[in-house]
Amino acid sequence: MIFEQETIGFQILDVFLLDQGYTKKYNYKRNFDALSFRLEADTVIEYSKKALEFTDNSIGFFPSDVDYMRTSNRDKIIVVHFKSFNYHSNEIECFYPSEHEKYAKLFKTIYDCWNKKNISYKHESASVLNLIFAELYKDNKKEYKYTSKISASVKYIEDNYLKKDFSLTTAAKKSYMSDTYFRKLFKEEFGVSPKQYIIEHRIKYAASLIIAGYYTLQEISDLCGYNDYKHFSVEFKKVTGKSPSKYVYRFEE
Repeated sequence: MIFEQETIGFQILDVFLLDQGYTKKYNYKRNFDALSFRLEADTVIEYSKKALEFTDNSIGFFPSDVDYMRTSNRDKIIVVHFKSFNYHSNEIECFYPSEHEKYAKLFKTIYDCWNKKNISYKHESASVLNLIFAELYKDNKKEYKYTSKISASVKYIEDNYLKKDFSLTTAAKKSYMSDTYFRKLFKEEFGVSPKQYIIEHRIKYAASLIIAGYYTLQEISDLCGYNDYKHFSVEFKKVTGKSPSKYVYRFEE
């Protein structure tokens, strides 16, 4: 989830307030991301045979290239349109913060800053969006406590997942258990399999290397622990929605 990302690279395109009554609208082929805070809402978002309900004080992330139907009886929202450079998802994401007043204040601040258009408003707005992402990260990221049965295995994964000779079997042995039992306990704690966890972390690192521009794609594949570039490319596209060669947005799209 974007709410769990430690760093997000972005360029803000616009910030605006939407205040509507009953609306039914299909949104498609948007080449930008959107992060929104709903001040007042009774809204259903439908996409890919899924439905999400957005109510008062909910936050939503709407990734580029994901089509959806929005049906609202009431929708008063502040929304930030932006280009994200190191995160892509094929899923619309919804978050109901317990400290919603904090986010309401931040979204109102970025809206005022952007629309007053004072000198350096883009830099100031970017700093507020960074703060929003920071708060979302803190509120959604589960802090791992090294007190569980698999703590030694998790530490091994964190230290070695970029190595080509990395082995989940070796990781399981660090906690003196079978692969099957380790995978079971890992998924209970992290919500994903250890294999998926490693893939996501490798691709996240690969994306940051692509943006930096210092290495070829083959070199990045090697640095992220892949023996085969084709395998790397397939996994990269599954995670980000784009192939490594097309990962950086073209602003003219």
